[in-house]
Amino acid sequence: MHALSVRAKLMFLYFLVTFTGLLLFGLMSFGVLQYTLLQAKKTHLQGREDRLLSLLSENNARKDPISLEEELRNYALVTHEGNLFAIHNLDGTPLFPSKSVAPDWPLPKGEDCAHPVFRSAILDPQPAMMMCHIILLDGHPVRLHIGGSLEEEVDILKKYRNALLLLMPGLLILSSLCGYLLSGHALKPVDRMTRAALGIGIGNLSERLPVPQAKDEIQQLAIAWNQLLVRLDAAVSRLSQFSADASHDLRTSITVILATAQLSLHRRRSEDEYRDDLDKIVTECRTASTLLDALLALAQSDNFIHEVAFKEIDLCELLVSGCRRVEDLAESSDIMLDWHLPPEPAFIQGDELLLQRLLGILLDNAIRYTPGHGEIRAEVLLADNAAIVTVRDTGVGMSEDVRQHVFDRFYQADLRERKSRAGSGLGLSIGRWIADAHGADLTVESTPGRGSAFQIRFPIMSEINPATTVHASR
Repeated sequence: MHALSVRAKLMFLYFLVTFTGLLLFGLMSFGVLQYTLLQAKKTHLQGREDRLLSLLSENNARKDPISLEEELRNYALVTHEGNLFAIHNLDGTPLFPSKSVAPDWPLPKGEDCAHPVFRSAILDPQPAMMMCHIILLDGHPVRLHIGGSLEEEVDILKKYRNALLLLMPGLLILSSLCGYLLSGHALKPVDRMTRAALGIGIGNLSERLPVPQAKDEIQQLAIAWNQLLVRLDAAVSRLSQFSADASHDLRTSITVILATAQLSLHRRRSEDEYRDDLDKIVTECRTASTLLDALLALAQSDNFIHEVAFKEIDLCELLVSGCRRVEDLAESSDIMLDWHLPPEPAFIQGDELLLQRLLGILLDNAIRYTPGHGEIRAEVLLADNAAIVTVRDTGVGMSEDVRQHVFDRFYQADLRERKSRAGSGLGLSIGRWIADAHGADLTVESTPGRGSAFQIRFPIMSEINPATTVHASR
């Protein structure tokens, strides 16, 4: 069943529903028809009883000289199914017909017939219905038995049953065919969406799936896929823009390195000039290395399952270690780097390597965007069962629009215009992923021209398994 197509499943569902409906209809209608025919037969037998009593009453009123035996025999002769007619005394002795000619009926013995009692029987060898009722005959109670053949009713039921059995296969086939055609019609929008989706590739992500006019689940599916295509188109556009920018920056760095090295080889220079050329080469290598490291880190965070080994970590030690790693870089940029710690340790559960990378991203960004003679301050605070790490700088800051997109992948406000080391637009995106993996909140506050403050809020000693698999999905 799971391997069938949607259209085949719908056709099979139509078949089951129709089969169940026809079966229930057939059983119920057959039962109703049978009940109706039997009730009609009971009414017929009671009518014969009433006519008999009326006849006897009229004869008594006229005071006909004929005997009761002869009256009953005449009644039996002129009455339809008169042969299915008998009267017995309450002790069971036959009153009519006489004992010598009484038919061999399967009559009940000693049955209480104060009210009409109906039962089925087989007579020669047709099915019949027998009615037993105690009546007054000449002032004496007697047991009256009147029978009626059920041959006609059984024949009607057989014909109706055969008609149902003949119609059911045809109706099932017709239902299956209608289900196949209706499911095909219902799935036409899906087919159009499928053909449109097959025609959409990386080169034409601006194309959209056709949206049906009917407000149903298929329309919602088409709208959801179009919204996905919008997001995918935007992501690919940012990726393409970033690739162009990154290619330009890498090519520029390689060109500068090659030109500087060639000039140094072809011209004899002083030691200071050689040192200046080597310094240029080192700067460009760092630029290219930063970009490539960010690309590699992003690929690992997005496309691979990363085993995060959580353990108890002192944030104060982590912050000091991170600041010492970049203090030479800050000093070379003429930036004062300072850190502040609480009087007691701040322990959290986390992965030390990932958290070192997160702090390195924030400190590296602060150094990149802070001009000479600026200041960077990193601190750890304890408040409300949380450990808060803040990296604050006196750099260029950012506008509200930039702040809203600063954690987006490949987003850069001024990649081409920056004169310092080239960024990649990936660092803060990776930082957000690392914070999410630790259940922490990474936020930023910034004022243009006055600097920015990035804040990470960690839960203290959060209950995390010592080894947890974390996968970032974006």
